[in-house]
Amino acid sequence: MIDLKLPIISELLWVDSHQQHTYAEMAHSIDFWITKLQQEGIKPGQRIALFIPATPLFFSILFAIWHLEACGCPINLRLPPEGVERYLERLKPHFTIYPSHIKKHADAPTSELLSQPALFIMTSGTTGEPKIAVLTLDNLIANAAGALPFLDYRVNDRWLLTLPLYHVGGIGILIRSVLARAAIVTDSRHPDVTHLSAVPSQLYRASPVYKRLRCLLVGGEPIRPLSPQLPVIASYGLTEMGSLVLAKKKPMNEYLGLPLPGREARLNLEGEIEVRGESLFQGYWNGHYVDKQEGWFGTKDLGRFCPNEGFAIIGRKDRQFISGGENIQPEEIEKCLLGLEGVQEAAVIAVPHPEFGERPAAFIVGSIDYDQMKGALLELLPRYKIPDTFALLDELPKNGLKTNRTLLRQIWDRKNLNR
Repeated sequence: MIDLKLPIISELLWVDSHQQHTYAEMAHSIDFWITKLQQEGIKPGQRIALFIPATPLFFSILFAIWHLEACGCPINLRLPPEGVERYLERLKPHFTIYPSHIKKHADAPTSELLSQPALFIMTSGTTGEPKIAVLTLDNLIANAAGALPFLDYRVNDRWLLTLPLYHVGGIGILIRSVLARAAIVTDSRHPDVTHLSAVPSQLYRASPVYKRLRCLLVGGEPIRPLSPQLPVIASYGLTEMGSLVLAKKKPMNEYLGLPLPGREARLNLEGEIEVRGESLFQGYWNGHYVDKQEGWFGTKDLGRFCPNEGFAIIGRKDRQFISGGENIQPEEIEKCLLGLEGVQEAAVIAVPHPEFGERPAAFIVGSIDYDQMKGALLELLPRYKIPDTFALLDELPKNGLKTNRTLLRQIWDRKNLNR
Protein backbone atom coordinates (compact mmCIF):
# COMPACT_ATOMS: atom_id res chain seq x y z
CA MET A 1 0.00 0.00 0.00
CA ILE A 2 1.17 3.53 -0.83
CA ASP A 3 2.13 5.63 2.20
CA LEU A 4 1.65 9.35 2.79
CA LYS A 5 5.23 10.40 3.49
CA LEU A 6 5.75 13.84 1.93
CA PRO A 7 8.59 14.24 -0.58
CA ILE A 8 11.14 16.99 0.04
CA ILE A 9 10.32 18.98 -3.10
CA SER A 10 9.75 22.66 -3.89
CA GLU A 11 6.29 22.21 -5.44
CA LEU A 12 3.40 23.82 -3.58
CA LEU A 13 1.21 21.74 -1.27
CA TRP A 14 -0.95 24.40 0.45
CA VAL A 15 -2.08 27.76 -0.94
CA ASP A 16 -4.17 30.21 1.07
CA SER A 17 -4.88 33.93 0.80
CA HIS A 18 -1.85 34.91 2.89
CA GLN A 19 0.93 32.48 2.13
CA GLN A 20 2.03 29.36 0.29
CA HIS A 21 3.68 26.22 1.64
CA THR A 22 5.81 23.76 -0.30
CA TYR A 23 5.96 20.02 0.23
CA ALA A 24 9.38 20.46 1.84
CA GLU A 25 8.07 23.10 4.28
CA MET A 26 5.07 20.99 5.23
CA ALA A 27 7.29 17.92 5.73
CA HIS A 28 9.43 19.98 8.12
CA SER A 29 6.29 21.10 9.99
CA ILE A 30 5.08 17.50 10.29
CA ASP A 31 8.48 16.47 11.74
CA PHE A 32 8.18 19.27 14.30
CA TRP A 33 4.74 18.04 15.38
CA ILE A 34 5.85 14.41 15.53
CA THR A 35 8.44 15.42 18.13
CA LYS A 36 5.98 17.71 19.94
CA LEU A 37 3.26 15.05 20.17
CA GLN A 38 5.73 12.41 21.34
CA GLN A 39 6.81 14.78 24.13
CA GLU A 40 3.14 15.20 25.10
CA GLY A 41 2.90 11.43 25.51
CA ILE A 42 0.79 10.52 22.50
CA LYS A 43 1.03 6.80 21.72
CA PRO A 44 -0.15 4.45 18.93
CA GLY A 45 -3.87 3.71 18.94
CA GLN A 46 -4.85 6.75 21.02
CA ARG A 47 -7.73 8.97 19.91
CA ILE A 48 -6.71 12.59 19.31
CA ALA A 49 -9.58 15.07 18.93
CA LEU A 50 -8.76 18.00 16.63
CA PHE A 51 -10.50 21.30 17.30
CA ILE A 52 -8.61 23.18 14.58
CA PRO A 53 -9.81 25.05 11.46
CA ALA A 54 -8.83 24.07 7.92
CA THR A 55 -5.29 25.40 7.93
CA PRO A 56 -1.76 24.08 7.36
CA LEU A 57 -1.67 23.51 11.13
CA PHE A 58 -4.52 20.98 10.86
CA PHE A 59 -2.73 19.21 8.01
CA SER A 60 0.62 19.02 9.83
CA ILE A 61 -0.87 17.74 13.08
CA LEU A 62 -3.10 15.16 11.38
CA PHE A 63 -0.20 13.74 9.37
CA ALA A 64 2.01 13.73 12.49
CA ILE A 65 -0.72 11.80 14.33
CA TRP A 66 -0.80 9.25 11.51
CA HIS A 67 2.99 8.94 11.58
CA LEU A 68 2.71 8.04 15.27
CA GLU A 69 0.00 5.46 14.41
CA ALA A 70 -2.54 7.33 16.52
CA CYS A 71 -6.08 8.29 15.43
CA GLY A 72 -7.14 11.72 14.21
CA CYS A 73 -10.66 12.72 15.27
CA PRO A 74 -11.76 16.02 13.62
CA ILE A 75 -14.47 17.96 15.47
CA ASN A 76 -17.21 19.89 13.70
CA LEU A 77 -16.28 23.51 14.49
CA ARG A 78 -19.89 24.60 13.93
CA LEU A 79 -21.22 22.55 16.83
CA PRO A 80 -22.45 24.57 19.83
CA PRO A 81 -20.46 24.04 23.08
CA GLU A 82 -22.94 21.46 24.37
CA GLY A 83 -22.68 19.60 21.05
CA VAL A 84 -18.88 19.48 21.34
CA GLU A 85 -19.14 18.17 24.92
CA ARG A 86 -21.62 15.49 23.88
CA TYR A 87 -19.36 14.38 21.01
CA LEU A 88 -16.29 14.23 23.27
CA GLU A 89 -18.25 12.14 25.78
CA ARG A 90 -18.96 9.63 23.02
CA LEU A 91 -15.50 9.74 21.49
CA LYS A 92 -13.61 9.54 24.81
CA PRO A 93 -10.36 10.96 23.37
CA HIS A 94 -6.98 10.67 25.05
CA PHE A 95 -6.06 14.22 23.97
CA THR A 96 -7.77 17.24 22.43
CA ILE A 97 -5.62 19.57 20.36
CA TYR A 98 -6.60 23.22 20.00
CA PRO A 99 -4.72 25.87 17.94
CA SER A 100 -3.14 27.23 21.14
CA HIS A 101 -2.78 24.22 23.45
CA ILE A 102 -3.09 20.46 23.97
CA LYS A 103 -5.38 19.01 26.64
CA LYS A 104 -4.86 15.51 28.03
CA HIS A 105 -7.86 13.45 29.17
CA ALA A 106 -6.65 11.17 31.95
CA ASP A 107 -9.88 9.12 32.06
CA ALA A 108 -9.88 8.05 28.39
CA PRO A 109 -10.47 4.28 28.15
CA THR A 110 -8.02 2.01 26.39
CA SER A 111 -9.30 -0.91 24.37
CA GLU A 112 -8.17 -3.56 21.94
CA LEU A 113 -8.96 -2.35 18.43
CA LEU A 114 -9.68 -4.73 15.59
CA SER A 115 -7.15 -3.07 13.29
CA GLN A 116 -4.96 0.02 13.33
CA PRO A 117 -7.39 2.93 12.89
CA ALA A 118 -6.40 6.35 11.59
CA LEU A 119 -9.61 8.37 11.51
CA PHE A 120 -12.66 8.62 13.75
CA ILE A 121 -15.16 10.81 11.91
CA MET A 122 -18.84 11.63 12.27
CA THR A 123 -21.37 10.63 9.65
CA SER A 124 -23.76 13.28 8.34
CA GLY A 125 -26.54 12.36 10.78
CA THR A 126 -29.25 14.14 8.79
CA THR A 127 -32.10 12.13 10.35
CA GLY A 128 -30.67 11.37 13.79
CA GLU A 129 -27.55 11.50 15.93
CA PRO A 130 -24.40 11.13 13.82
CA LYS A 131 -22.46 7.90 14.20
CA ILE A 132 -18.67 7.79 14.57
CA ALA A 133 -17.14 5.83 11.70
CA VAL A 134 -13.67 4.34 12.04
CA LEU A 135 -11.33 4.10 9.03
CA THR A 136 -7.76 2.94 8.65
CA LEU A 137 -5.11 4.75 6.66
CA ASP A 138 -5.28 1.91 4.13
CA ASN A 139 -9.03 2.55 3.73
CA LEU A 140 -8.46 6.26 3.05
CA ILE A 141 -5.55 5.75 0.67
CA ALA A 142 -7.40 3.03 -1.27
CA ASN A 143 -10.34 5.37 -1.83
CA ALA A 144 -8.15 8.27 -2.95
CA ALA A 145 -5.80 6.24 -5.15
CA GLY A 146 -8.69 4.52 -6.94
CA ALA A 147 -10.28 7.88 -7.79
CA LEU A 148 -7.23 9.78 -9.09
CA PRO A 149 -7.22 8.54 -12.72
CA PHE A 150 -10.98 9.07 -13.17
CA LEU A 151 -10.75 12.59 -11.70
CA ASP A 152 -7.68 13.36 -13.84
CA TYR A 153 -5.87 14.82 -10.83
CA ARG A 154 -2.20 15.37 -11.65
CA VAL A 155 1.09 16.84 -10.46
CA ASN A 156 0.83 20.61 -9.79
CA ASP A 157 -2.97 20.68 -10.11
CA ARG A 158 -4.95 22.74 -7.58
CA TRP A 159 -7.98 21.45 -5.62
CA LEU A 160 -10.09 24.15 -3.94
CA LEU A 161 -10.93 22.98 -0.40
CA THR A 162 -14.64 23.76 -0.26
CA LEU A 163 -15.49 20.84 2.05
CA PRO A 164 -14.86 20.97 5.80
CA LEU A 165 -12.14 18.78 7.31
CA TYR A 166 -14.58 17.25 9.79
CA HIS A 167 -16.20 15.71 6.70
CA VAL A 168 -14.69 12.65 5.01
CA GLY A 169 -14.87 14.46 1.66
CA GLY A 170 -12.50 17.12 2.97
CA ILE A 171 -10.06 14.50 4.28
CA GLY A 172 -10.25 12.83 0.87
CA ILE A 173 -9.06 16.02 -0.82
CA LEU A 174 -5.99 16.14 1.44
CA ILE A 175 -5.03 12.55 0.63
CA ARG A 176 -5.72 12.82 -3.11
CA SER A 177 -3.55 15.93 -3.28
CA VAL A 178 -0.59 14.27 -1.56
CA LEU A 179 -0.85 11.16 -3.75
CA ALA A 180 -1.06 13.28 -6.92
CA ARG A 181 1.70 15.70 -5.79
CA ALA A 182 -0.84 18.48 -6.28
CA ALA A 183 -1.82 21.45 -4.09
CA ILE A 184 -4.69 22.20 -1.70
CA VAL A 185 -6.12 25.72 -2.16
CA THR A 186 -8.21 27.53 0.45
CA ASP A 187 -8.35 30.91 -1.35
CA SER A 188 -11.43 30.90 -3.61
CA ARG A 189 -9.93 33.78 -5.62
CA HIS A 190 -6.93 31.72 -6.68
CA PRO A 191 -6.97 31.74 -10.51
CA ASP A 192 -5.40 28.33 -11.15
CA VAL A 193 -7.97 26.03 -9.51
CA THR A 194 -8.29 22.84 -11.57
CA HIS A 195 -10.58 20.79 -9.30
CA LEU A 196 -13.28 21.53 -6.76
CA SER A 197 -16.01 19.68 -4.90
CA ALA A 198 -19.49 21.04 -4.24
CA VAL A 199 -22.94 20.11 -3.08
CA PRO A 200 -25.66 21.40 -5.43
CA SER A 201 -26.83 24.09 -2.99
CA GLN A 202 -23.38 25.72 -3.21
CA LEU A 203 -23.75 25.99 -6.98
CA TYR A 204 -27.17 27.65 -6.78
CA ARG A 205 -25.51 30.71 -5.31
CA ALA A 206 -22.66 31.04 -7.80
CA SER A 207 -21.16 29.11 -10.69
CA PRO A 208 -17.40 28.53 -10.71
CA VAL A 209 -15.49 30.60 -13.28
CA TYR A 210 -11.97 29.16 -13.09
CA LYS A 211 -10.32 29.07 -16.51
CA ARG A 212 -8.27 25.94 -15.75
CA LEU A 213 -11.13 24.02 -14.10
CA ARG A 214 -11.18 20.40 -15.33
CA CYS A 215 -13.27 18.73 -12.63
CA LEU A 216 -16.35 19.97 -10.78
CA LEU A 217 -17.21 17.06 -8.48
CA VAL A 218 -20.87 17.34 -7.44
CA GLY A 219 -22.71 15.12 -4.98
CA GLY A 220 -24.42 14.82 -1.61
CA GLU A 221 -27.87 15.93 -2.83
CA PRO A 222 -30.05 15.70 -5.96
CA ILE A 223 -28.34 17.54 -8.84
CA ARG A 224 -30.32 20.08 -10.82
CA PRO A 225 -29.28 20.67 -14.46
CA LEU A 226 -26.01 22.61 -14.71
CA SER A 227 -24.35 24.39 -17.62
CA PRO A 228 -23.01 21.89 -20.19
CA GLN A 229 -19.87 24.06 -20.35
CA LEU A 230 -18.94 23.04 -16.79
CA PRO A 231 -16.75 19.91 -16.37
CA VAL A 232 -19.27 18.25 -14.05
CA ILE A 233 -18.64 14.84 -12.54
CA ALA A 234 -21.67 13.53 -10.67
CA SER A 235 -20.72 11.46 -7.66
CA TYR A 236 -22.04 9.33 -4.84
CA GLY A 237 -20.07 8.61 -1.72
CA LEU A 238 -20.41 7.96 1.97
CA THR A 239 -18.34 8.26 5.11
CA GLU A 240 -18.32 4.49 5.59
CA MET A 241 -16.49 4.03 2.26
CA GLY A 242 -13.91 6.76 2.87
CA SER A 243 -15.60 9.15 0.39
CA LEU A 244 -16.23 8.42 -3.31
CA VAL A 245 -17.94 5.26 -4.54
CA LEU A 246 -19.69 6.09 -7.84
CA ALA A 247 -18.85 8.78 -10.38
CA LYS A 248 -19.94 9.77 -13.88
CA LYS A 249 -18.66 12.47 -16.23
CA LYS A 250 -21.07 14.90 -17.94
CA PRO A 251 -24.26 13.49 -16.36
CA MET A 252 -27.30 13.94 -18.57
CA ASN A 253 -29.76 12.07 -16.36
CA GLU A 254 -30.23 10.77 -12.82
CA TYR A 255 -27.64 7.99 -13.11
CA LEU A 256 -24.39 8.45 -11.19
CA GLY A 257 -22.23 5.89 -12.92
CA LEU A 258 -20.42 2.71 -11.96
CA PRO A 259 -18.15 2.01 -8.97
CA LEU A 260 -14.63 3.42 -9.16
CA PRO A 261 -11.70 0.97 -8.92
CA GLY A 262 -11.49 -0.90 -5.62
CA ARG A 263 -15.22 -0.59 -4.91
CA GLU A 264 -18.24 -2.80 -5.55
CA ALA A 265 -21.93 -1.94 -5.39
CA ARG A 266 -25.14 -3.93 -5.81
CA LEU A 267 -28.87 -3.73 -5.11
CA ASN A 268 -30.33 -6.11 -2.55
CA LEU A 269 -33.82 -7.59 -2.83
CA GLU A 270 -35.35 -4.48 -1.22
CA GLY A 271 -33.68 -2.16 -3.74
CA GLU A 272 -31.14 -0.88 -1.20
CA ILE A 273 -27.63 -0.13 -2.45
CA GLU A 274 -24.96 -2.23 -0.73
CA VAL A 275 -21.23 -1.54 -1.04
CA ARG A 276 -17.91 -3.12 -0.18
CA GLY A 277 -14.26 -2.79 -1.13
CA GLU A 278 -10.77 -1.87 0.05
CA SER A 279 -11.98 1.46 1.45
CA LEU A 280 -14.88 0.05 3.52
CA PHE A 281 -14.66 1.28 7.10
CA GLN A 282 -13.86 -0.90 10.10
CA GLY A 283 -17.13 -0.21 11.90
CA TYR A 284 -18.75 2.29 14.27
CA TRP A 285 -17.17 3.39 17.54
CA ASN A 286 -19.54 2.70 20.43
CA GLY A 287 -17.55 4.44 23.17
CA HIS A 288 -15.45 1.43 24.16
CA TYR A 289 -14.66 -0.57 21.04
CA VAL A 290 -15.42 -0.75 17.32
CA ASP A 291 -18.50 -2.71 16.25
CA LYS A 292 -16.82 -4.53 13.39
CA GLN A 293 -18.22 -4.25 9.87
CA GLU A 294 -17.80 -7.25 7.60
CA GLY A 295 -19.08 -8.15 4.14
CA TRP A 296 -21.52 -5.94 2.26
CA PHE A 297 -22.57 -2.68 3.92
CA GLY A 298 -26.18 -1.51 3.54
CA THR A 299 -26.21 2.21 2.75
CA LYS A 300 -29.97 2.76 3.36
CA ASP A 301 -30.02 4.47 -0.04
CA LEU A 302 -32.62 3.05 -2.42
CA GLY A 303 -31.56 2.86 -6.05
CA ARG A 304 -31.97 1.44 -9.50
CA PHE A 305 -29.35 -0.01 -11.84
CA CYS A 306 -28.73 0.21 -15.58
CA PRO A 307 -25.84 -1.80 -17.07
CA ASN A 308 -24.76 1.12 -19.27
CA GLU A 309 -25.45 4.03 -16.93
CA GLY A 310 -24.70 2.48 -13.55
CA PHE A 311 -26.62 3.33 -10.38
CA ALA A 312 -29.23 6.00 -9.67
CA ILE A 313 -30.39 7.05 -6.20
CA ILE A 314 -34.15 7.04 -5.65
CA GLY A 315 -34.16 8.10 -2.02
CA ARG A 316 -33.40 7.05 1.53
CA LYS A 317 -34.88 3.86 2.92
CA ASP A 318 -35.28 5.55 6.32
CA ARG A 319 -37.15 8.57 4.86
CA GLN A 320 -39.90 6.76 2.97
CA PHE A 321 -43.28 7.02 4.73
CA ILE A 322 -46.90 5.97 4.22
CA SER A 323 -49.69 8.51 3.76
CA GLY A 324 -53.22 7.13 3.53
CA GLY A 325 -51.83 3.75 2.45
CA GLU A 326 -49.55 5.21 -0.26
CA ASN A 327 -45.75 5.07 -0.14
CA ILE A 328 -44.11 8.48 -0.45
CA GLN A 329 -40.40 9.08 -1.09
CA PRO A 330 -39.48 12.69 -0.10
CA GLU A 331 -36.60 12.81 -2.60
CA GLU A 332 -39.02 12.35 -5.52
CA ILE A 333 -40.92 15.48 -4.44
CA GLU A 334 -37.69 17.39 -3.82
CA LYS A 335 -36.46 16.62 -7.31
CA CYS A 336 -39.67 18.04 -8.79
CA LEU A 337 -39.48 21.13 -6.57
CA LEU A 338 -35.91 21.84 -7.68
CA GLY A 339 -37.12 21.96 -11.27
CA LEU A 340 -39.55 24.80 -10.54
CA GLU A 341 -38.70 28.40 -11.36
CA GLY A 342 -37.85 30.39 -8.25
CA VAL A 343 -36.81 27.36 -6.15
CA GLN A 344 -33.16 27.39 -5.10
CA GLU A 345 -33.24 24.65 -2.45
CA ALA A 346 -35.95 22.29 -1.25
CA ALA A 347 -36.45 19.67 1.43
CA VAL A 348 -39.47 17.51 2.23
CA ILE A 349 -40.20 15.72 5.50
CA ALA A 350 -43.09 13.67 6.87
CA VAL A 351 -45.30 15.32 9.50
CA PRO A 352 -48.22 13.87 11.50
CA HIS A 353 -51.75 14.02 10.09
CA PRO A 354 -54.92 12.94 11.98
CA GLU A 355 -56.55 11.25 8.97
CA PHE A 356 -53.71 10.01 6.75
CA GLY A 357 -51.08 9.21 9.39
CA GLU A 358 -48.38 11.38 7.81
CA ARG A 359 -48.25 13.98 5.08
CA PRO A 360 -45.35 15.65 3.21
CA ALA A 361 -44.21 19.10 4.33
CA ALA A 362 -42.09 21.25 2.02
CA PHE A 363 -39.41 23.74 3.06
CA ILE A 364 -38.14 25.95 0.26
CA VAL A 365 -35.43 28.56 -0.23
CA GLY A 366 -36.49 30.86 -3.05
CA SER A 367 -39.38 32.95 -4.30
CA ILE A 368 -42.55 30.97 -4.89
CA ASP A 369 -45.90 30.82 -3.13
CA TYR A 370 -47.96 27.77 -2.19
CA ASP A 371 -50.50 28.06 -5.00
CA GLN A 372 -47.72 28.36 -7.60
CA MET A 373 -45.97 25.35 -6.13
CA LYS A 374 -49.13 23.25 -5.97
CA GLY A 375 -50.19 24.13 -9.51
CA ALA A 376 -46.79 23.22 -10.93
CA LEU A 377 -46.47 19.99 -8.96
CA LEU A 378 -49.93 18.76 -10.03
CA GLU A 379 -48.51 18.43 -13.55
CA LEU A 380 -45.65 16.28 -12.24
CA LEU A 381 -46.96 14.25 -9.30
CA PRO A 382 -50.17 12.53 -8.17
CA ARG A 383 -52.26 14.65 -5.82
CA TYR A 384 -51.44 12.59 -2.72
CA LYS A 385 -47.75 13.51 -3.09
CA ILE A 386 -48.38 17.27 -3.17
CA PRO A 387 -47.18 18.82 0.15
CA ASP A 388 -50.00 20.42 2.11
CA THR A 389 -47.58 22.08 4.53
CA PHE A 390 -45.30 24.73 3.08
CA ALA A 391 -42.75 27.21 4.41
CA LEU A 392 -40.23 29.58 2.86
CA LEU A 393 -36.91 29.78 4.68
CA ASP A 394 -33.91 32.05 4.19
CA GLU A 395 -31.74 28.94 4.27
CA LEU A 396 -32.13 25.25 5.02
CA PRO A 397 -30.51 24.11 8.28
CA LYS A 398 -27.42 22.04 7.60
CA ASN A 399 -25.54 19.34 9.44
CA GLY A 400 -22.18 19.94 7.82
CA LEU A 401 -23.05 19.86 4.11
CA LYS A 402 -26.42 18.11 4.06
CA THR A 403 -29.86 19.30 5.07
CA ASN A 404 -30.65 18.57 8.71
CA ARG A 405 -34.12 17.08 8.62
CA THR A 406 -34.30 16.73 12.39
CA LEU A 407 -34.06 20.53 12.68
CA LEU A 408 -36.68 20.93 9.94
CA ARG A 409 -39.08 18.84 12.02
CA GLN A 410 -38.34 21.08 15.00
CA ILE A 411 -39.14 24.13 12.87
CA TRP A 412 -42.42 22.54 11.87
CA ASP A 413 -43.24 21.71 15.51
CA ARG A 414 -42.34 25.24 16.61
CA LYS A 415 -44.37 27.00 13.95
CA ASN A 416 -47.16 24.38 13.89
CA LEU A 417 -47.32 24.83 10.15
CA ASN A 418 -50.49 23.81 8.34
CA ARG A 419 -52.54 24.75 5.31
